[in-house]
Amino acid sequence: MITNKRIICISDLHIPYTSQYFIPFADYACRADKVIFCGDTLDLVRCSIKDIKNSSVGQELLEALKKIIKSTPTVFIEGNHDPELGKGLTELLGMEIQSFPFCRIGRIGFAHGFQFDPLCKHWDWKLLSKFAPWFFNPPSEWKRRDREKWKEKIGQIYAEAFSFLEKASWCRILVIGHTHYPSIHTLETGQKLADCGDWLDSRSWIEIEKGKVEIRTL
Repeated sequence: MITNKRIICISDLHIPYTSQYFIPFADYACRADKVIFCGDTLDLVRCSIKDIKNSSVGQELLEALKKIIKSTPTVFIEGNHDPELGKGLTELLGMEIQSFPFCRIGRIGFAHGFQFDPLCKHWDWKLLSKFAPWFFNPPSEWKRRDREKWKEKIGQIYAEAFSFLEKASWCRILVIGHTHYPSIHTLETGQKLADCGDWLDSRSWIEIEKGKVEIRTL
């Protein structure tokens, strides 16, 4: 069963703004039984496909991404910063890539998490990515500028995620990203919410093996 295998969950790379530590980390990720990218793999809100193509750092990061795809089964979840992620990755990597708004493997669910964000879930991110890239500062900057306000925002996101879990009795573990804040929470029902963090400053990911959920950091 897939739950007995090792799943690595990664979120919020925001290529080409990703920490370059991701490049050597790719070799580690290749040894997993499955890798799930939980959204915002690309940052198409703050830069274009052309910008990523013309970035030497972006190209190095894409090569690391391609290495993972070729080595182990890989799933891509769409985030608010990478609408139509599959289309973008297909163009950048030169190979057919599909992406999904949500993924379920057994009793584990995977989503980016912006769907639980009261401020983001109703926005047209595809439209915003074309007209206002300058408006969106990276979440790591928000965290530094007003940490208390950021914690309050995260609390609202988690509250909606907990409500989802209460209704989705099938879901034993829900893995998200979006907040850039790695954490694991256990509900009274025993269900878990696991937040991957990010690859801008946290350099963190979630690992699931034999039902055990852990945060890992580089």
